[in-house]
Amino acid sequence: MKYFLDSYALIEIAEGNPAYSPYLESDVVTLKENLAELFYFLIKKYDKNVAILFLEKFSKIADDLPLSLISKAMIFRYEHKDKKFSYIDCFGYTYATENKIIFLTGDRGFKDKEGVKIVR
Repeated sequence: MKYFLDSYALIEIAEGNPAYSPYLESDVVTLKENLAELFYFLIKKYDKNVAILFLEKFSKIADDLPLSLISKAMIFRYEHKDKKFSYIDCFGYTYATENKIIFLTGDRGFKDKEGVKIVR
């Protein structure tokens, strides 16, 4: 099974959350935008070296956001504005659904969405 790692999942993996261990050997993908969010989190919490380490580690699984998904992601965000999803969350969820892969997250805001696996 293939999984999309959102920023929440990337952060949990970087911080060693054992609940995410089963997914480390899976076929996974993320977006470069998620790596930016991860980098910013890690540089704030730790330092530049830790942020660079994980940027390099996860760069192998990072894909570009296709232009064709921007409008779909923003429509999704608008239709779910009560959830206050970030732009990056909407990009990732739309990417995952369009590619028929499981969106792996810890964000409970996605609990009622199809194709989502919530791990905490």
